[in-house]
Amino acid sequence: MRFFLKQPTTRVYLLLAMLASATSCMDDRDAGYEKFFLAYGTAERPADGDLFIVLDDNDTTLFVSESAVPAEFFKDKMRLIVDYSILERATPDQPFHYNARVNQAKEIPTRDIAWETAGDTTGNDPLAVENYWLARGFLTFKYRVRGRSRPHDIHLVCREWQYHLNDKPGEESIVYLDLRHDAFDDPDRENLTGLISFPLYKALPEAVDPVKLRISYNDTEKDADKTSIEITYYPLKQP
Repeated sequence: MRFFLKQPTTRVYLLLAMLASATSCMDDRDAGYEKFFLAYGTAERPADGDLFIVLDDNDTTLFVSESAVPAEFFKDKMRLIVDYSILERATPDQPFHYNARVNQAKEIPTRDIAWETAGDTTGNDPLAVENYWLARGFLTFKYRVRGRSRPHDIHLVCREWQYHLNDKPGEESIVYLDLRHDAFDDPDRENLTGLISFPLYKALPEAVDPVKLRISYNDTEKDADKTSIEITYYPLKQP
């Protein structure tokens, strides 16, 4: 699967600014169609067919009772950028926080973590990580690369010989990963931005205690060959 990326236009930056402000304080969210909010989230589709969206903002849960987006668009565990309006606050006995209307939704590409194999060809082209965060068992990256018009590949790769979870409860486990980019010889003409999520709960199903992730990547903005970031994954009991 390859991803087409977008130029960081003024409209894109405005959207990101609105995302930052929209997720800042749930207490300020009043009901009404005239007010809308933008946020990152994960769709959840239980067996009864209802649609919930769990926002990356402190696991705030929306029950979608109205939607301008067809219901079949939403798949269970789909990562999203969602534009929504609050219809009403939930009552204390309801298993969600707000009754909401979805105005627009865009899927965030999701890819499983790969195991490095002999003859690995996942690429090692540079990229800049603008932001990263954990939510609902997913690790999401907002990144920037150089290119023009061809689709690019982004992978999160684990070397099997570096993967180890401690058997004793309470002891720290560390997993070493590489974030890799393949530009497929796309000409270096302009900045392109993208989002991608990786389901850690699928890659680390046996994890019980927190796991430290050390992620290396070829940074476009630094002279060193590799840049590393660290983040701690807290396993979900029921992802």
